Amino acid sequence: MEKEKIIIDCFGCDNPESVIKGVAKTIRNLPEIKLIAAGNRKTIEEILKDEEFDKSRLEILDAEEIITNDDSPVDAIMHKKNSSLVQSFLRLKNDGEVAAMVSAGSTGAVLAGSSVILGRCEGVDRPALSAFLPTDDGKEVCLVDCGANVDCRPEQLLQFSKYGADYMRCVHGIAAPRIGLLSVGTEDKKGNALGKATFKLLKDSDLNFKGNIEARTVLCGDVDVVVTDGFAGNVLLKTIEGTANSMIKKTLYLLKKHLPKEYDGSFIKSAFAELMQQVDFNSLGGGVILGVKKVIVKCHGSSNSDTIFNSVRQAVKMLEGGFNKTLK
Repeated sequence: MEKEKIIIDCFGCDNPESVIKGVAKTIRNLPEIKLIAAGNRKTIEEILKDEEFDKSRLEILDAEEIITNDDSPVDAIMHKKNSSLVQSFLRLKNDGEVAAMVSAGSTGAVLAGSSVILGRCEGVDRPALSAFLPTDDGKEVCLVDCGANVDCRPEQLLQFSKYGADYMRCVHGIAAPRIGLLSVGTEDKKGNALGKATFKLLKDSDLNFKGNIEARTVLCGDVDVVVTDGFAGNVLLKTIEGTANSMIKKTLYLLKKHLPKEYDGSFIKSAFAELMQQVDFNSLGGGVILGVKKVIVKCHGSSNSDTIFNSVRQAVKMLEGGFNKTLK
C-alpha cells in the first residue's frame, strides 16, 4: 500500500505530551504511513526533539488554539478556527492525500466537526459513534451508537446497523455481519416503541438480522454488531467497563488473599497482564465515527502513546480493508 497520510489532533486531551510521543512511536512501528501532527509547533518540536523516528514522514500542522471539554462543541468548532481540531478537520476535508484522522479531544467537538466541517455521507441522517468490545471467543463486537445520538428514530437505527455492518465486513472480513438489536428480552415483541419499530425495519431489510439481544449476552460473540440509541449504548458501554474493572480488582484481591505462602504469585501477574492487554482501551485503539466522508478514530481523552499507535494502526486496517471506499 502506498504510504497513507493520517492526521493526529495532538491537543484537547488529558495528556498532550503522551499523545505527541505516540506520534514518534507510530512512525517507528508503522513504516507504511506518514503522519501530520496538528497543534502548537513549538510544543510538538520540543517534546519530539529527543525521540528517534523518521522525521521525513512527519509534518507539523501549526495550530495555536485548543478546544477543551469545557467548550461548547458547536461554538468551539465555529469560533476556534485555529484550534488543532478544526485545522485537522479542514486538512482532512481539503487534502485528498489525507485518508484518516485520530483525535483524543472532546467527543462532542469531534462529532460536531465531523458533521459541520467534514460532512456526512450521502443519505446519512446522523453520524454515529461506535465502540469495539472484546468477545468471549477472542473476536470483537461493534456497538453502535454509544453516545452520539441519545434520541433516535427507527430509521436512524437502521442506518447505524448498516454503518456497523460495513465496518465489520471491511475490517474483519465478515461477509454477512450478524446484527443484534439491544432490548430487554430476546422475544420479537419485547422492547419499547423505538425498539419494536426498529425491529420491523431490520427484519424487512437485507441485513443479516438475528433479532433482539440482551445486555448480558453482548460479549458472548453471538452477533457482530449491536445496534441501539446513544443513550442506552453509552450506559451499556460504561456499565461493561465499570463491571470489568471491578471484577478484575476483586478477583485479584481474592487470589492474593487465598494464595498459599509457598507460591510467589508470578503466574497471577502473568495471567492478569494478559487479561488487561485484552481489555485495556490503550491496547484496543478507539471508537469510530461512522457515517462521515472519511475515516475518523476517536480515542479516549486519557489516551497515551500506546493508544495513539493502536488507533493509527486501526485506521490503517480500515483503509486496507477498503472501508474508506464505502464513504461517499
